[in-house]
Amino acid sequence: MEILNRARFVSACAGLAVFASSAAADTAARTAAAADPFLAAIGLADSAATAAPPPAQPMLGLLLAGFVLLVIGLAALTVRRQPRPEINTSAAGRRALMYAIVYGLCTACFLRVIGPALIGQSRSPWLFALGDVIFVTLGLFVWVMVLAEGHDLKVYGFHGGRTARLPLALIMGLGAVVVTAFDSYYALFTGKVIVTADSLVFSLLFALVASALPEEVLFRGYLQSSLDRRTQRWARVVAPALAFTAIRAMRSFPGISLGSPEWMVYIFGVVLPLGLWWGLMRDLAGGSLWPSLVSHFFVAFGTTLASTSSNPS
Repeated sequence: MEILNRARFVSACAGLAVFASSAAADTAARTAAAADPFLAAIGLADSAATAAPPPAQPMLGLLLAGFVLLVIGLAALTVRRQPRPEINTSAAGRRALMYAIVYGLCTACFLRVIGPALIGQSRSPWLFALGDVIFVTLGLFVWVMVLAEGHDLKVYGFHGGRTARLPLALIMGLGAVVVTAFDSYYALFTGKVIVTADSLVFSLLFALVASALPEEVLFRGYLQSSLDRRTQRWARVVAPALAFTAIRAMRSFPGISLGSPEWMVYIFGVVLPLGLWWGLMRDLAGGSLWPSLVSHFFVAFGTTLASTSSNPS
């Protein structure tokens, strides 16, 4: 019965994904690869932004599909479920992956709608406001997941960890910020871009409740914790990083706004190394999620704020 329910869940998500990809297909295709501010970290945001004009109207089909996927996914994973499995079991790992799939499908839909705002292609107030609502919704998704799973917050890494190693882990996190977001923060601090209230709130919400918090809880928190005492140390770091990379890859398919070489650079030159780095930070900090969470936030916040803010000229 559990296998049948899981098959139905996957089938439903796949069907809705097909619906989402067919709704407003031409417009979505032009903005698919431009929907992630991490592209700014490797200098690809400008080329993606100039590849196609922003959509004139919101892609309501994709927006609706994202919310439908969210509701169906949460319902399938939380309603009439069996007693929660222990955290360091294969059953917990499968549940973490299913939550990650739901999150990935939803964000793939949502970010194609608000992609022009994320990369600075459009600074429409309504698009910023819509993005704020979507980001809060994704934060609520993780909150519902945590409540439904019933594990203590310490299980996900919300604890002090090994205090002696926390400074080293924080330094590693700062290194990730410098490597991937230095140009963005340099533009912000030198006045090359003008920050507005809309872009500041939009970037804060995206970085915290739509990017750093859900992805760290899902991948470095839930999934990595499910591998404790079951796998070797390298597997606890690599497996969540690969899952993180796969979900990120869903947002930027090659051959649309980015060619295959640029897509490969983004996925394997930015996303995968960050996933491995943040996973290693959590392991080094004795299971504490705080260093990777803080680093993830500042990487996402800097690149997004620089992209969404306007130029003085």
